[in-house]
Amino acid sequence: MALANRKIGYDEVKPRDLHFDMTDVPKYWMNNDPWTTHWWNALLAAVPDGERWVMQCVRKNLVKVSDEKVRKAGIDFIKQEHFHAREHDIMNKAVMAHGVPVDKVEDAFKRTRTFLQRFLSEDMQLSTMAAGEHFTGTISAVFVDHPEIFKDFDPSLGAMIAWHMIEETEHKSVSFDVYQDAVGSYPKRIAGMVLMTGIFFAISEYQRLILVAKDGHLFNWRSALKGLKFQFTQPGFMRLLVKHYLPYYSPNFHPWDHDNRAQLRAWKDTFDATGDTMKAYKAFFDATGDTMKAYKAFIGEGPVSTLKSVA
Repeated sequence: MALANRKIGYDEVKPRDLHFDMTDVPKYWMNNDPWTTHWWNALLAAVPDGERWVMQCVRKNLVKVSDEKVRKAGIDFIKQEHFHAREHDIMNKAVMAHGVPVDKVEDAFKRTRTFLQRFLSEDMQLSTMAAGEHFTGTISAVFVDHPEIFKDFDPSLGAMIAWHMIEETEHKSVSFDVYQDAVGSYPKRIAGMVLMTGIFFAISEYQRLILVAKDGHLFNWRSALKGLKFQFTQPGFMRLLVKHYLPYYSPNFHPWDHDNRAQLRAWKDTFDATGDTMKAYKAFFDATGDTMKAYKAFIGEGPVSTLKSVA
């Protein structure tokens, strides 16, 4: 397998051991709205266990990879995902402190993973996780292409999610390329995506409804309409997601067919110079033009994380 775009992106993968203060995250941290916030809560609740599953799959299969660039990127990918899982564990605890039972969502995902690991071959588990990484890569692509979406996030949590999205973009091809080298089957790749698509919607829609119901907002029609507007019309997150999702089904697909490295530069250059994720967060918006100038005043000043060196 030697798709042309496989040659790019590997020098982008850089682990950053960051710690975020999420103690003051409000209950409705997205648009001050229950339905929208709980859609994100449901999706992000599964991140820690999902990251650990993909780390396990990639680690097992690195020995089958002959391309040294892919192997090195795979090692850095595992480090990045380890840090993501840790910070999302902390986020889940911050959300639970408001009485939102995201631990139940994570438990449901863990049961799904345990079931699938019992019946799926290692090849199919890797395929499913490569598909999962395509989902995180497409979600990240929407954020990178439309950073105005961040204006409705609580700033401290938004800074953490921005860091996560930047690094998901950096390593978006790694699990795919490991799969291609270790397995390479197109039918298995598509089967993994079909399976992951079902898991994605089970979490994002069904589990969101459970969270909304337990929070007493199931029949809050104003919030429901606001949440659906976010998903399908303005900004239409799911509509924007689809254009990045569908190319995966092409036999010639590669994650770097959509080369959005340049859009990461403002965040990365600022963080490299300052070690401050809030300044990097602001620089990311500045690079998009005038649309986010008002948001700078809202998010204020001050770092929200510290950097530790990674060996």
